[in-house]
Amino acid sequence: MEAISYEFPTNQQTRKFLRLEQLFKTIRGLVELTDSNAQKIALFRLVEIMDFFERNDVRGELLKELDRLQISMNLLLNNPAVDSSKLSYFVTQLEKLNQVLSAESRAGDKLRNEPMITLARQKWSLGATFCAFDSPAIAHFVASGSEVTQSHLKYWLELIKVYRTSVNVILRLYRESGDFQNFITQNLCYQEPIDNKVKLIGIKIPASISYIPEVSAGAHRVCLQLKPSQWKPSKLNNDPHESIEIQFALAKYRA
Repeated sequence: MEAISYEFPTNQQTRKFLRLEQLFKTIRGLVELTDSNAQKIALFRLVEIMDFFERNDVRGELLKELDRLQISMNLLLNNPAVDSSKLSYFVTQLEKLNQVLSAESRAGDKLRNEPMITLARQKWSLGATFCAFDSPAIAHFVASGSEVTQSHLKYWLELIKVYRTSVNVILRLYRESGDFQNFITQNLCYQEPIDNKVKLIGIKIPASISYIPEVSAGAHRVCLQLKPSQWKPSKLNNDPHESIEIQFALAKYRA
């Protein structure tokens, strides 16, 4: 059965990682397009990432989490129940990411020194929309030829690749640590005990029904309530007392 997947962070750090992941996914999709409007939006998203770097200690948080995961994985290397070859691969990858991140002084420093990025950030801070009258230089940049603009966007994205890769590896380890299980909601609600090891809550709901999840996570318990969606007619009658089968996963990578 086709299902819609949702993810909910249980702490601010995971929330930041998920937002960065989404930004990187959006940009990677946009830079593959040669349409000038798509390339202009990609430039917007790069500026948004730089703004995110300025407001958060992304480098420090990534280094701390990479260290923690590396320690956890090293403790599991001698466990006969664990795939040691796969674990060794991840340990090596974590070590390499740690080395590259440690060599950077601030998140996005290489990108920060690019003149076009600097100009775009200035216009962004003033609320400009990148219209030609806002910045002729940016208008000329996106009109200078789709392949030329695309090559610059890909190069700039490559300059912050270590942050994208680090976020992807961390979130992948989180996701793989939690298996989805089937549960039946009672009165469109479901509760599950949790602890501070839980990083991420995964939920899958059948696409054929028009309910969306509302999640509240406390220190010891997570509560899920299904709310009717106004965007899609349901095959059910939106009975507040009906029971719906969902899939639920608690991701917590910690030894």
